[in-house]
Amino acid sequence: MSFFDQLFIVNADPSVLVLSNHDPLLVLMSLCIAVFTSGMALQLAGVARDSDSAWWRQVTIATGSLALGAGIWAMHFIGMLAFQLCAEVRFDLGVTLLSMLPSLGASWVALTVLARRNLSVLQLCVGGLLVGAGIGAMHYSGMAAMQMAPLLRYDPWMFALSILVAVALAILALWVRFGLENRLPSLMALLLSAVVMGLAISGMHYTGMAAARFVGVAESAQPFAMVDSLYLGSAISLITVALTVFVVAANALLRYRYLSQQLRANEHHLRSIFDTALDSILTIDHTGTIRSVNRAAARLFGWSVDELVGMPMARLLNPSEARIFEQHIHTYVKTGQVSLPNAEQQLLCVIRSGQEKPVRISIGVTRSGQHPLFVVFVTDISERIEMEQALREREQQYRSLISNIPGVSFRCLLDADWTMIFISDAVQALTGWSADDFISKRKAIASLYHPDDLQPVAEQIMTAIEERRNYTVEYRLFDRNGEEHWIWESGSAVFDEQGIPRWIDGVLLDQTETKLRNAEYEGKVNAISKAMALIEFDLQGHVLAINDNALDLFGYQREDVLGQHHSLFCDPLYVDSEDYRQFWVDLAKGLFSAGEYRRIGNGGREVWIQATYNPIFNTDGKPFKVVKLATDLTPRRLMEQETRAARDRAEAAAAARSSFLANMSHEIRTPMNAIIGFTELLIGTPLADDQRRHLQTVQQASRSLLSLLNDILDTAKLDRGAIELEDLDFSLRELCEQVCATQRLSAENKGLTLQLDYPAQLLEFYRGDALRLQQVLTNLLGNAVKFTSEGRVCLHVQGEPGAIRLIVEDSGIGIAADRLEKIFEPFAQADASMSRRFGGTGLGTTISRQLVELMGGRLRVESTLGEGSRFIVELPLRAGQRLAPQVRQSLPQLAALHILAADDVPQNLELLQLNLQRLGHQVTCVADGQAAVEAFTHGTFDLILMDVQMPLVDGLEASRRIRALEAAGQRVPLPIIALTASVLDQDRQAALDAGMNGFASKPLDLPGLLAEMARLLGTAQQGGAPQQPVTASGGMFDWQRGASLWGGPVQMSQAIQRFLSEQDALVEHLTCMLEKNDWDTGRSLAHRFRGAAGNLALTHLAGLGQAIELAFNQREGLHLRSLLQELSRALAAVAEALPQVPKPLEKTQTVGREQLRDAQLRLQQAVSRGGLDDQALSCLTEGLQGAQQEKALDHIRQALDDFDFELAQQSLTELLHQLHDEDSQTP
Repeated sequence: MSFFDQLFIVNADPSVLVLSNHDPLLVLMSLCIAVFTSGMALQLAGVARDSDSAWWRQVTIATGSLALGAGIWAMHFIGMLAFQLCAEVRFDLGVTLLSMLPSLGASWVALTVLARRNLSVLQLCVGGLLVGAGIGAMHYSGMAAMQMAPLLRYDPWMFALSILVAVALAILALWVRFGLENRLPSLMALLLSAVVMGLAISGMHYTGMAAARFVGVAESAQPFAMVDSLYLGSAISLITVALTVFVVAANALLRYRYLSQQLRANEHHLRSIFDTALDSILTIDHTGTIRSVNRAAARLFGWSVDELVGMPMARLLNPSEARIFEQHIHTYVKTGQVSLPNAEQQLLCVIRSGQEKPVRISIGVTRSGQHPLFVVFVTDISERIEMEQALREREQQYRSLISNIPGVSFRCLLDADWTMIFISDAVQALTGWSADDFISKRKAIASLYHPDDLQPVAEQIMTAIEERRNYTVEYRLFDRNGEEHWIWESGSAVFDEQGIPRWIDGVLLDQTETKLRNAEYEGKVNAISKAMALIEFDLQGHVLAINDNALDLFGYQREDVLGQHHSLFCDPLYVDSEDYRQFWVDLAKGLFSAGEYRRIGNGGREVWIQATYNPIFNTDGKPFKVVKLATDLTPRRLMEQETRAARDRAEAAAAARSSFLANMSHEIRTPMNAIIGFTELLIGTPLADDQRRHLQTVQQASRSLLSLLNDILDTAKLDRGAIELEDLDFSLRELCEQVCATQRLSAENKGLTLQLDYPAQLLEFYRGDALRLQQVLTNLLGNAVKFTSEGRVCLHVQGEPGAIRLIVEDSGIGIAADRLEKIFEPFAQADASMSRRFGGTGLGTTISRQLVELMGGRLRVESTLGEGSRFIVELPLRAGQRLAPQVRQSLPQLAALHILAADDVPQNLELLQLNLQRLGHQVTCVADGQAAVEAFTHGTFDLILMDVQMPLVDGLEASRRIRALEAAGQRVPLPIIALTASVLDQDRQAALDAGMNGFASKPLDLPGLLAEMARLLGTAQQGGAPQQPVTASGGMFDWQRGASLWGGPVQMSQAIQRFLSEQDALVEHLTCMLEKNDWDTGRSLAHRFRGAAGNLALTHLAGLGQAIELAFNQREGLHLRSLLQELSRALAAVAEALPQVPKPLEKTQTVGREQLRDAQLRLQQAVSRGGLDDQALSCLTEGLQGAQQEKALDHIRQALDDFDFELAQQSLTELLHQLHDEDSQTP
């Protein structure tokens, strides 16, 4: 019999089959056992899956497999007990127990599959197959344990179906457990999978029972149950349930133990973390009391852990923040709503020392029983804040550095657009777009490139990156307004570890202005190079470069010059000189040199150049080369030579003209003086009428000829600029009236009306040179009267200070339009017949225009032929001061006195002597204080006049000595009058302390001196002496006062001449005192000069002396230098302007010293007026013939022959000094 026939039966005869059925209650019980054990097993599988320990997982799977296997076996055995057959059935114990093994295996496979966290379809199917096969094996092995009379066979199709049912339902149960776990609640998925797994077990069993065929003879007509099958089934069910419960309980206990161990481990782990955490962790209950802290909290707050536990949390917070924290806790406790901020917060905590610290806290809420617990995490952020502050400062420094770096800093990618990762804000000033525009890719820097520059620049940059070096490029960029900028860019690539360039760091500089300057500079250099010769030298003088102009100038080729020394272009004698060596030493020091130079060209050709040698400095300010710029002066030199030759010819012609004028003046004046003099003598004698008429004709003709000579000489002096103007106050109305008065007689003789139109509202007093203005008006009015036959002549005065207009209008013959300007030419008149009809030289208008222009004005003429002319004088006369009236005063009457006068200035003594002797007084003069004391000792005097400041012994010391002598000799004190120019109270008090009794001012005020003398002598007039009126004279001389002091203008002029001769070295001496800072000596010299000038009525010089004395006293060095320069000019002006009044020369057989001095003064007076006194010159020639002064006389003759009256004046002054010195040496 085959194996198949032993197990299966096909198409069995029903008659041979034994009938069977099932007990429904036991069937239900088997089904419940299957579902229950499946549910428990699946739960354990879930526990095993969630277990982290492999050992605990395997224990759980094993115990679960035992429970499930027992359940499968119990379900099968109960199912077998429910089976009722018409035959007695027994079970083999061994086989029955062994049948449990397949169920255990199937259970282990099922739970192992279910314990997986991830399950594939294949694993699901294989697991289901193994579980189904195990269930089937367990069932059929259990069926094999049946012992009965009928034979057990199976229907093959039902047998296969039972296995298929077991496998399909096992797979379905596994899928339900896995597939629906995330879709259904966990309990629902567990129950559903337990049911499916129970159905799989039961379904397989009862399908297998349906496949069983019992072949044999029935033992009874009805199937009957096994003995006590219900009791046995219930027992098996209880045992199975107990076993399952035991397994679950055991697993629960094991799980609890495992979880306890895990919990303790986790707690230990958490405690370790809690205690080792760097942040502070505090647990706070609902009352705000700290329940636990970690060690970090103890370190942060300064209390120990034990001290912190039980402490209110509010104590650790800033008071204001503590109140807010407590309010949040109370709100949560009352409402159960979390109002605490979940986010981190920064607060100020208070540590044990009371110091506040910034912290960051975060709060979590949990529950412990009925009350919440708050977990507070506290982080000390003081260091972080300091770091943030440091970072902010560094960021600010970085930003400041970036913003202050010249140009635009950037970092860009190496793509086609040069995409910017970073670019500084300075890019907006350069391009007009902000940095964010480039970083956010709204604008690409590459789009701003000039189209011609983008590709070349990219190639240069990429080449530099490939060679791993920095790059520098220049290109053009367009800004937002379309303006072009020249950019200088420098940068380098940054490489990663693999050597791949990541980005470029660089900087952009706007070079537009530099480019423009360079272009302008190059343009200027090119322009200079085209216009001038240019050569560059090193500091040793070797040629570095030379342009074409320089090559053409010197006649060389470029290769002949480059590298050669500068001496190639110089004279050998100059090259060997010390000046040439010093020239290059100075250039090497950086000193600029310029001038005209003589140089030598190719072939020895002489070249004159105007050149500048310009040292060029490097960035350290040190010269490194010299640039020479030169222009050719050779043509100008030739022209200058020709000009000098022409000038020499002109000077020769001018010398001839001057010689002619001098000879003419000398030759004509000599007989003219005789003619005029003797004519005046003859007119003064008794004469017949016709003789007197003839002599008057001769006199008029000679005066006309003398006027011609004067005009010619005035023209010559104006041409030479020898006339200086004075600046004095004067009455313009009075001047105009005087001029009109002088011309009125001539006008009335011709039947003309002469009018003066001077408006009443026009200012009367002005400041200027009244004498020269009078000369101009006299010439113009004289011409108007001369050339007017009938009608009137009028002088109109108009304008205001600063713009005065004087118009001389006549109704005369008029001037043709083409002759208007020619009348101002020398010796020119309206036409040739004028001189024949009216006479004259034609020089009046010429002299007038020259004088007006010298005064800063303008003279012009308007005229209509036959109707008359208008000569218009426009002058910038300033407003002046009213002249004080001259008041005549009476002098005190004093008896004849013997007076001792002490002064170190001879002119002062001479002036005192002249004035006092004229009044009948006897004057003894001494030059210093010591001489005054000696004279007082040996003489008898009524009064002493004592200068205060004198050398050796001054007036104060001399007065003390005199008072001491008077006290010693018990003599009556003499009155001593101090002569001083000082008005300071301390100086007057010093004089009184020295024993002086009165004061007299310097310059000499004779009425005031006589009044002071009368006061001290007790003979003063009632009411005191009359005061000298103040004159408003601001010129060089006060002739009225001086003449009254010196007895006349001649004596005054002589005294001034002597004074000037003594002041030749004054300016030099004062300058020396200034350089030596010898302020006292300088003040003393200035004081003497001031007094002497005042006594000589030299008002301007006296004022200058006072200013210089004050400046020395105040030690004003800079002001003194300007005053001394003005003093030098003033002395020269006084010497030039000093006139002389001639005296008649008495005829004697021999020429004495007085006659010589008188002749010298007469000649000097004549020369000062531009004239010549032949008698005085003849007297000097006769008196000095053979004397040592004859050489000085030759200088005077030569100066007169050369028409040089200034030199003649100086020579005459020197002659006077020589005569004076010779007289003083004669015993």
